[in-house]
Amino acid sequence: MAPLLGCIADDFTGATDLSSMLVRAGMRVVQCFGVPQTTDEWEKVDAIVVSLKSRSIPADDAVHCSLNALRFLQELGIEKFFFKYCSTFDSTPAGNIGPVADALAQSLGASQVLFCPAFPENGRTVYCGNLFVNSVPLHESPMRHHPLNPMTDSNLVRVLRAQSKRRVDVWKRKDVPAQESDCHWIADAIDNDDLKAIAKRATEHLLLTGGSAIARYWAEELLALSKRSIDQRNAQGVNAEKRNAETLSGRSIILAGSCSEATRSQIAEFEKQYPSFRLDLTLANVEDASTAALAWADQNWRKPESQSIPLLICSSADPSSVSLARERWGESQAAIRVEQIFAKIAKGLIERSIHRLIVAGGETSGAVIEALGIRAVRIEHEIAPGVPWVQTTSTPRLSLALKSGNFGGTTFFLDALECAP
Repeated sequence: MAPLLGCIADDFTGATDLSSMLVRAGMRVVQCFGVPQTTDEWEKVDAIVVSLKSRSIPADDAVHCSLNALRFLQELGIEKFFFKYCSTFDSTPAGNIGPVADALAQSLGASQVLFCPAFPENGRTVYCGNLFVNSVPLHESPMRHHPLNPMTDSNLVRVLRAQSKRRVDVWKRKDVPAQESDCHWIADAIDNDDLKAIAKRATEHLLLTGGSAIARYWAEELLALSKRSIDQRNAQGVNAEKRNAETLSGRSIILAGSCSEATRSQIAEFEKQYPSFRLDLTLANVEDASTAALAWADQNWRKPESQSIPLLICSSADPSSVSLARERWGESQAAIRVEQIFAKIAKGLIERSIHRLIVAGGETSGAVIEALGIRAVRIEHEIAPGVPWVQTTSTPRLSLALKSGNFGGTTFFLDALECAP
């Protein structure tokens, strides 16, 4: 039996967020990193999520890899598709949300496409086409200073019109949109009831786009229509809540590459109880930075009483330190260097037989996953809205948590360790 839903996500942490919500809806989910080379190995799965690193690359490249992902999903016999982007609509005037959505819609023959980034549970709401973050207009939120995709306009109609060749309009709450061809609709949603109504009306659509929250309710509608037995799936382990109240055994480490306010507060809370190491991003050699971090971890783990104490390595120092690195290397090169450093650290950690790895930041997560050669994971229980634990399906055998920089409360790292598999 073919999976019910095929999903394409524009970054790795966003894909994990999406996968978590699909599991919450009752689906069995496998998340792939990049487009798989084969179409087998997907038995007893309700949804396949293909994770791409297409959010900040040139628009033509993003379209190309997204269409490759679509073809792979179609080869599996999937007929419903979801395009996942950030709930803060991270993009630039050139894309990539509009160009990718245009290409997917054209390939599928989807005349109308809904755009629903709202995630009320995480404070993202849309009203009259304007996006708010915790009741603050998007352009007044910390997203206006995003290093790769600064969001300086809260009006998503204007943002999408600049990116898309199609007509763009607002689907207001409780309205039924006009049946216009080749039209994109920004869907208003301020609570979960709005999301449920949108999902119900979208059941006949081939393509839906948005954040992970709308995907959850669309998945519930698709499951109900398919009449697949939720009880049977749950008996096989879907949505099984795991909580580990015992002391953690084995090595756990956090790699934090995000500079977001949320991640910095999470680092500060973690440091109250456990050791941390801040990377020196001004070092001339990438190898030197990664070697220093691994030597610090070895020093901590060398003590018998510290073998199971969780550690944290971060680049998320105060903004002034990050600015110094950007001034020295240039903004784009500084970001690339951070990814390279964390990739080398991740490889070194595998050699040290770590058991659990928490990664904060979308670009950092992508760099770590690619460095370790991880191709797919199965989604486990949720730590916080949009962030689950996952298990690798092949070596290296790891428990992973991939977190978007803005997600999670102040105690997220501690909460993740408390419920770690």
